[in-house]
Amino acid sequence: MIFLLGMTSPPQYEWVDITKKFAAASNTLPIGHLVKDQNFGLFEAMSAIELMDPKMDAGMLCNKELCQVGSAEEAIEKGLLPLGPGSADKPGIQTEDIIGISDELLCCICTWLNGHSLAQTVLTCLYLHSIPQIQSPVLVSICNAALKCCELIYCVISTAGCYEEEDFLTCTYGYNLSPNISTSKVISLLKDGEEEINKKIKRGQEVAPAEDAILKRLTFWKYFVIVLHKIQMFEKKNIEPLKEDLKVLFHAVSPIKATLHTGTQAVVTNLKHRKMIGFEYLVNQKLLASTPPRYIEIMERNTMCEHLMRLFAHIELVTKISDSTTLSSVIRFFVRFSEQNPCVLSRSCLFYMFLMGNKVLGEEPFTKVIKEEIKTFSYPISFFSPYMSDTNVKSLVTNFLDGTALCIQDYLQAMCHNKGRQRRKLGALLPDLSDLYKKSENFDNMLHRYLSNTDSSANHMRSFSCWVLFITVEVMIKYLLLGWDLELYGIHEAHYIYCYLEYLFSWLRQTIICGQDQVLAGEALEKKLAKRNKNMKRKKRDKPNHMVLEMTNVYQMMSHGYIKALEGFAIQGKLNGYLDKKFDNEELRFRQRFLPFNISMPIPLEISKYPSLSYIIANAPPGQEQELFQESLDNFTSVKQVLDRIPPQHSVDCLAKVVKMNCVQMSLVVNGHCKDSKEPPILDFSICQNVPFMKVV
Repeated sequence: MIFLLGMTSPPQYEWVDITKKFAAASNTLPIGHLVKDQNFGLFEAMSAIELMDPKMDAGMLCNKELCQVGSAEEAIEKGLLPLGPGSADKPGIQTEDIIGISDELLCCICTWLNGHSLAQTVLTCLYLHSIPQIQSPVLVSICNAALKCCELIYCVISTAGCYEEEDFLTCTYGYNLSPNISTSKVISLLKDGEEEINKKIKRGQEVAPAEDAILKRLTFWKYFVIVLHKIQMFEKKNIEPLKEDLKVLFHAVSPIKATLHTGTQAVVTNLKHRKMIGFEYLVNQKLLASTPPRYIEIMERNTMCEHLMRLFAHIELVTKISDSTTLSSVIRFFVRFSEQNPCVLSRSCLFYMFLMGNKVLGEEPFTKVIKEEIKTFSYPISFFSPYMSDTNVKSLVTNFLDGTALCIQDYLQAMCHNKGRQRRKLGALLPDLSDLYKKSENFDNMLHRYLSNTDSSANHMRSFSCWVLFITVEVMIKYLLLGWDLELYGIHEAHYIYCYLEYLFSWLRQTIICGQDQVLAGEALEKKLAKRNKNMKRKKRDKPNHMVLEMTNVYQMMSHGYIKALEGFAIQGKLNGYLDKKFDNEELRFRQRFLPFNISMPIPLEISKYPSLSYIIANAPPGQEQELFQESLDNFTSVKQVLDRIPPQHSVDCLAKVVKMNCVQMSLVVNGHCKDSKEPPILDFSICQNVPFMKVV
């Protein structure tokens, strides 16, 4: 039974009216003066809620007449909450009512996952507060399953920590979501309900449509509990059974959607108050904090089915993380997954399943995965077996990997937040990565000195710091690209955004080439050591990051193409409406946009090195725009040729389509298309999320 913890009787208060005394005291203050306390200043005064004001205080909503009961016990006493079959003089609960209650509970769970409070969604079901009194075994099993699902969801999301206040509210308002019933018992109760109906089918008895609808819902709740339990107790060896259960769960939604009309429907009155048997949507209103009133709109049942299907499809996609064997492929998976706008539960499942207890998929240590990634990227000689046998070298490497694991873990966790928070957290992560780079530089130098004293041929170089710099630049690029996704930039800002992107892609290119050079040097040294030690085994290695380097070159050329096109449009006067504002300060905008990039490495792009649009317009010779448009076209054409050479297994179709369209558009512009128009170009991201198609109108 759900109850408020520690409360056996209603609290008793003796209220004292201080309004007159307070008003009299305030009259002694001179005009313009405020009373300031150590813990109550101007900010607290401005953000305070005025109590007992219906516009400010949720507890003062003038809707008390809409709330029929204040608790489940009161509803039972008044006969408004049927618990059994009923009799001639007393209405009971019908099969259609159980179907409707089950569907409404699912609507409430989905609304809860959309960022609303538990007290205003799931816990408005009065049956959840009085499970021991319910006489219908089917309804008891559904209510227990709903509570167990909420408990498991709460556990996964709160443990993963990939949520913010707008995503998920953790407050349970003192309610106990963990009744004394195990997951296996909940599943057993649901199976009993299924078997009772299946026996009738096997005996050849006619099953009413309502009973068949109940059977579909019992099956759904059973697999919902099973899947959530397997996620909470995730182990890599159980990932295949989890995939099978997810497929069954996904397909179990369609029969529910097809029989939504079978159950009792919720009714919305003219006052926008929702009425449904077994639910009182205002029952927990007094538990809410004194905040501006927030109207909760429970999700409609058709929308709920679509929401659940999308949720289970995303969780099924999460299970494919086991196919990613390297850290770079894991990061790419996290990035691609976040681009699909998954809900808070599926995002939390990804982080929870991948990195539970600092172990990848619950098995190998995270530091081991990072070590293999660094080994692939720059092949440090400190990882060679002759040197790793040295206790001092092994200790130094272990300490560095432990510190690095925390930063990479924060990076992955940031990618599992919603996109708005993602960008903020990536910006906050950059100082940590900058500190890690400084430590990695010191670590490289320390290892180099130590190994040089041991073996004069050992040249450690910048193996660790080069990889850390690579990760840092990737985070900076992602930070900038998220700005387009969140529609934070205007067309007048596109020029310096792409200038900085081109600058960052050049840094990324340098770090990849540096890593490849270190791999070649490491292989040469390994070959040399193998001649000395015949027992030392050498593995044949592929050229690392070849495709990453190829795509980096592609994005760098594309950024340059956008830059030249925007400069040409600026000279034509298509951006004058944005650049000629009286209070505009391009330098200030530049510094504010790239404020998080004020770190040690990579060296920030200074405003003095940025060719501003106002300078380009002022110093452009006649006909300069045609040269810029031609240069832009040449860049996009070169990108198209590179993409045509990329093997088909690498998914670049979306990017190739945008590049072809930009080539066509720039060809038209070079030939004078819309030359006299002063309308700014439109950057269309509908085809590819991070790469726009330029429309000239």
